[in-house]
Amino acid sequence: MLFLLVFCVNGVAQRYNFEQYDIEDGLTQSQVTSIIQDGKHRLWITTLGGISCFNGKQFTSYSKTNGLNSNFTLSLAVNKQKDLLFIGSAKGISKYDGHSFYNYPNSDRWVNRLTTDKNGTTYALNGKRVFKINDRNFELTAVTSDTAETITTIKTDARGKVWAAVYTKGLYYLENNKWTERKLDKTIQDLIVTNILVDNFTKDKIWLLTTEGVYVAKNNMLSRVLPQIDIKCMSIEQDHKGNIWIGTNRGAYYITPERVIYFNSKNGFTDNVVNDIFKDAENNIWLGTDGSGIYKFDDNYVTFDETQGLNSKIVMTITKGPAVGEIWMGSYSGIFVYKNKMVSKVNMPSGNEVSSHINFLYADHKKHIWIGTPGGGLWRHNGKQIEQMDKGYRSIAYNAIIEDSSNNIWLSTNYGCFQYDESSKKLIRITNQFGGGLMEMGRDSIIMGSQDGAYLIMKKKNARRLNIKGINGSSILCMLKVREYIIFGTADYGIFIWNSKTRATRNISSKTGLVSDHIYSLLKDSRGIIWVGTGRGINKLNSADFNIIKNTNENDLLVECNQNAMIETNGYIWIGTTKGALVYRVNPLTASKIKPYIYISSVNIPAGNYKGKDLNKRIILPYKNNSITVNYTGIYLSNPASVMYKYRLIGMDSSYSEANSNSSMNFTSIPPGEYTFQVKAITKHGLISANTASFSFEILPPYYQTTIFKFFTVFLIIILIMLTVYIILTLNERKRKLRLRIKLEEQFKIRKQTAEDFHDDLGNKLTRITVLSEVLSSMISKDETEKRAILTKISKNVDELYIGTRDILWSLNPKNDTLNQLLDHIKDFGNEMFNETAISFKVDIDTGDKETKVSLDMSRNILMIFKESIHNALKHANARNVTFSTRLNNGLLLITLEDDGPGFDTEYAKNGHGINNMYVRAKRIRADLNITSGSSGTAICLIVNFSTLKHFKNV
Repeated sequence: MLFLLVFCVNGVAQRYNFEQYDIEDGLTQSQVTSIIQDGKHRLWITTLGGISCFNGKQFTSYSKTNGLNSNFTLSLAVNKQKDLLFIGSAKGISKYDGHSFYNYPNSDRWVNRLTTDKNGTTYALNGKRVFKINDRNFELTAVTSDTAETITTIKTDARGKVWAAVYTKGLYYLENNKWTERKLDKTIQDLIVTNILVDNFTKDKIWLLTTEGVYVAKNNMLSRVLPQIDIKCMSIEQDHKGNIWIGTNRGAYYITPERVIYFNSKNGFTDNVVNDIFKDAENNIWLGTDGSGIYKFDDNYVTFDETQGLNSKIVMTITKGPAVGEIWMGSYSGIFVYKNKMVSKVNMPSGNEVSSHINFLYADHKKHIWIGTPGGGLWRHNGKQIEQMDKGYRSIAYNAIIEDSSNNIWLSTNYGCFQYDESSKKLIRITNQFGGGLMEMGRDSIIMGSQDGAYLIMKKKNARRLNIKGINGSSILCMLKVREYIIFGTADYGIFIWNSKTRATRNISSKTGLVSDHIYSLLKDSRGIIWVGTGRGINKLNSADFNIIKNTNENDLLVECNQNAMIETNGYIWIGTTKGALVYRVNPLTASKIKPYIYISSVNIPAGNYKGKDLNKRIILPYKNNSITVNYTGIYLSNPASVMYKYRLIGMDSSYSEANSNSSMNFTSIPPGEYTFQVKAITKHGLISANTASFSFEILPPYYQTTIFKFFTVFLIIILIMLTVYIILTLNERKRKLRLRIKLEEQFKIRKQTAEDFHDDLGNKLTRITVLSEVLSSMISKDETEKRAILTKISKNVDELYIGTRDILWSLNPKNDTLNQLLDHIKDFGNEMFNETAISFKVDIDTGDKETKVSLDMSRNILMIFKESIHNALKHANARNVTFSTRLNNGLLLITLEDDGPGFDTEYAKNGHGINNMYVRAKRIRADLNITSGSSGTAICLIVNFSTLKHFKNV
C-alpha cells in the first residue's frame, strides 16, 4: 500500500484521492444517511430515495415499489448470522431477507439509529426510546429506571457491545441483557451525545460527538478535544491504523497523533454534510454525504493539478529546486514551483509562447535549473534569474538532458546530440540522429537513445550503433543503469534489460505483466525499487531480479506518464503525468492482505431461477434442464476492476479454469450426474478469495438411463435370449423326435419284416431238419445206438437253435420294446428253465402302471444278463429257491435274481466268460451290476437309471 502524503493541516497544495459514486454511477439518490456491509461484503446505503446495494461495480436499488415502507430511509443494521438486513426509515422498520421485505407493524416513527450486538440481536432508536427487534415485532427496552428517559444515540462497538447515551443520565452499555452505567464525571449529564465510538486501539477510551463539540472519555474523566473543529459533527469512525475520522456538516476531518487534516472541496473532497463514515472489511473508509453520494478514500497517492494552482494538469517534467524542499514542475503552461506548502508560477523571460512549453527541467551540480522547450529555446535558472543558453539557434526541440560525472551537460534534440560548452556558451553537435533518452554508461561514454535503437558516444566523438538484440529499430525514450545492467525503455516493445558483460538481453512487456509497452520514465529509488512510468500507468520492478512487483491493494491507476518525469525527494516519488503530478511514498506501509470475497448471486435454468438460500441445498433437475447459467460476484472494494475468477465443475472438471473477468458461466448439455460448481475470486495481483463459493446440483438421467430401466432391459434381454434358446432347443428337439420317429418307424418296419422273414425262412428249415431227422430215425434200427445218439444230438441242437432263434425274433419284434414285455419274457424264460426241476422259481415284479419304453440295445443286454444268471442258477447254484424281482422307483430300475444255494467265489468266477460278459453288457448300457455270493446264497442286482433308459432309445 502506498501511503498518503500529508503536508499540513490547512494546506491546499495537493489534492487527496477520493473516489466518488453518485446517481450517475447507479446510486438511487445522492443524499446518503447511512452505510453498512453485509456478510457477503456488499455495501448497503440508505438515502432519502430508497436503499442501494453496491458490489464494487454496480448498484442495485430498492424502494417502495419493491416493498419498503418508505423511501425516506435513515439507518441500517445487519444480522450476519441470519443474513438479514434491517432498515430504519421515516415510517418505522423494515426487514429484508434477500427475497422480500417485511415491514414491522406499529412502527410509524422515525428510526434514525439501528445497531446489532454480537449475538445478532438488533436494537432500534425510535422516538428517543430503545426497542429490541424480534422476528415479527419489537419490544421496548428500558435503559434506566426513568420512564421518561431520552435516548440520543445508540452504537455497537467492535466487540459487539451495545452503548446508549441517555440525556441527563450519562453513558450506558448492555452486558448480559442488563444495562450498566459507564462511570464518568457529571459533565456527561449536560451533553447531548449524537454519536459514540469506543476506541479499538486505546483501552478505556471513548469518543463522543456532542452538540458542544468532540469529547473523549478516559479513566472516568471527560474532556473536550479538537477545539479547532468548530462545526457540527455528524459521524465518527476509526480506521485500521487507529486514526479517527469525523464527518461534519461541512466536510470531514482526519485525525492522527501527529496532525489533523480537513478534507473539503478545495483538496479533493466535498463541502457537503457527511452523515456517516464506515470502515469496510478491507479497511477502506467510506463517507456518505448529503447531496454528493458516497466517497471512498484512497491513500495510495496525492495529486497536484489545476485544482491546486497549476495552469495545466499535464505535468511534463519534475526536478528538485535550488532550495530545500522545493519542487519544480514543468507543463505546457509554464513552470510551477511547490514551496512552503504552496504552488507558485515562475515566469519565463520570453515573449515566445513556445518558451512556456516545457519539455524538461534538470538541476545540475550547482543547483542551476536547466529548462528545455520544443522550439522555444534552452534556458537556465542560475539561482537569481532565467537566462537563455542557445542564442543563435532556432527550432531546436530539446528532448532530454543529463550531466555526466565530469559536469558536462549533454542534450538530446531533434537535430541530434549536443554538448554544451560552458566556456564558449555554445552547443557542440556530436551526432545527427534524432535524440531520445540519455544516460552516462561510464567515464567518457554516453548512450543516446534514438528512434532506431541506441548509440554509444565515446570521448565526445561520433556515435556508433549498439548492436543489441531487440533494441535495433526500437525507439528508445529512457534508460537506467543498474549494476552491469542497462535498462532501455522503448516506445514499442516495453523494457529491454541488457547485461553489458554477457551481452544477454531480457524483455519485459505487456505480455509478461507491464500495463503498457510504451515506456516513458525509469527511476530506481532508495529502496532499490525500479519505478516504470508507462503510457497506461505505473509498474514497479525488483532491482535484484527485475521481476514485476505485484501490489495487493493498489488501484490500477490509468494515467499516461511523461518522458523522464520521475524524481525521488525526501522519501517521496514525484511522477509527471497527463493528469497532474502524482506523489507516492517511497516506504509504504505493509500492504493489506485482506482477500476478496465471492458469492453466487443466481443460477438460471430454463425452468426458473435460484438465488440466495435456495442455493444452500442441492438442486435436483430433470435431464431436459441440463443447461445452467451461473452468475457470481467477487467483491474487492479496494480495487473492483482487478477482480477475476477461476471456476471448476466437479463431476466434469477436477482443476480450476484460467483466471478471467467473466462473472457468469454457462454450461450446456450437461450429462446426468451429481455436480458441484466452485468459483474463487482472484485479483490481478494474485490475492485469492478467502472463501470458495459453491452450490451442488444433480441432473437426473432420462428413464432409459436409470438403473431400474437398465436392470429391466438386461432382464428382458436375458428372458428373450432364454426364450430364443428355448424355442431353438424345442424346435431342434421336435426335429430330433421327428427324425427319431421316422427312423423308429423305419426300424419298426425293418425289424418286423426281418422277424417275419427270419421266422418263416429259418423256421421252415428247422422244421425240415426235424422232419428229416425223424424220418432218418425211423429208418435206423434200434440197435444202431451210435447213429441214434447222433440223431438225438441233432434234434437237441435244433431245439436249442429254435429257442435262441425265438429270443432273437422276440427282440426284433417292436411290440416287445417295453419294460414290462422284457420282464415278462425273462419271467417266462425262468419258468421254462426251472419247469420240471426241484427248484422253485418265484417272481416279484412292480413297475407301476406307467408303460416304459426301452431300446433294443437296452432290452437285449438286460435279457442276456439275466438269461445267463438264470442259466447259472439252474446249472451251478444247487439252490432250492430262485427269486426274480424288479422295482421301478423315482427313475431307478432295480432288477434282482436271488438264490439260496451255497454260493461261489465271485473273484474266481470272473476268470470265466459268463460273469465277465455280464459286466461288459452292464457297462454297455451304463448300468451298475453287483454280484454278491455267500453261504446263504447268491444275489445278482442290476441298477439302471431311468434317464439312462431314455438316453439309450433307438436312434
